[in-house]
Amino acid sequence: MAKAVSAEFIERYQVEYQKNPRSRVFAPLAEAYRKLGLLDEALQVAQAGVKIHPEFASGRVALAKVLIDQNDYAAAIEHLKVATRVSMDNLLAHSLL
Repeated sequence: MAKAVSAEFIERYQVEYQKNPRSRVFAPLAEAYRKLGLLDEALQVAQAGVKIHPEFASGRVALAKVLIDQNDYAAAIEHLKVATRVSMDNLLAHSLL
């Protein structure tokens, strides 16, 4: 069962992201948006973050989860392959792949 996303956490992530869009906080922010069903916002944040941090496995996983929710499995697989290559011990990336 997925944990509910609290408004407090989302606000904290949004503030941090607005202060520093180059921060790795994009991954939990994108995940929070995804859990709320805000897939367009999640995709935008995740894609921007992965562009800045291409070797950040958790960011790739966050992006892949959004893509899976959008039924874009081919793109999700590509991001998960990168995530497993850059972080071989990322169990979530392996599980999703």
